[in-house]
Amino acid sequence: MFIKNFKKTKCVNGCVLFNDNSSYLYWENRNATQDEIEIVDYINKKLNKKNLSILHIGVGNSYVASNIKFFKKLHGLSISTNEINYANGLKISNYKSFFLNKLEKNIFLNNNFSFYDVIIDVNLKSFCCCDVSFLKLIQDYSSLLSKGGFIITGKRGMNWSRQVKPVLKFSLKKFFYKRLKEFDGPKSNLLSINYLKSVAKKFDLLLYDFKSSNIVTLTKS
Repeated sequence: MFIKNFKKTKCVNGCVLFNDNSSYLYWENRNATQDEIEIVDYINKKLNKKNLSILHIGVGNSYVASNIKFFKKLHGLSISTNEINYANGLKISNYKSFFLNKLEKNIFLNNNFSFYDVIIDVNLKSFCCCDVSFLKLIQDYSSLLSKGGFIITGKRGMNWSRQVKPVLKFSLKKFFYKRLKEFDGPKSNLLSINYLKSVAKKFDLLLYDFKSSNIVTLTKS
């Protein structure tokens, strides 16, 4: 059953977004995605022992924070209060997560996020409401990066389009409970390398496509 009465906000283009910090189950008790596993492996091998400042979009089960070896600061964002509570309950040093929708208008400006060496977002456009909000998101990410910092994503996520909606579920163990469920999204959210290159150029970012792996980076020069 789809829950119709939930808190909402808007993107820069006026699209309605989910913004309900009630208790919804989501990814906190599910396995890490393959994209997260590969990105963590890349950071540990290539950026080992560097004191990184990291922003992770969509913390899930906090696999990223639990497995990156060295960081001086790691901020996580999620639209699931359950994920946030789980993340902050881990008590990982220098790791703090916040309930925020990355597409909300002026969300980064209003919350004083800035100067990250790495922004991890395995689903850059997968959950976007419109192209206007996506372009604003990349602009925001660029403004949050320190010089030489980069956005890192996965090619699987670029080929994935989803929508999240709150639903009411039932089980014999939990009875009725609320969770966030993913549905098929619009094809316009499928993200090609060529289109991402054009977006990167628009915001003076250098795109690197790792041909031998699933990883794509956009670096601020």
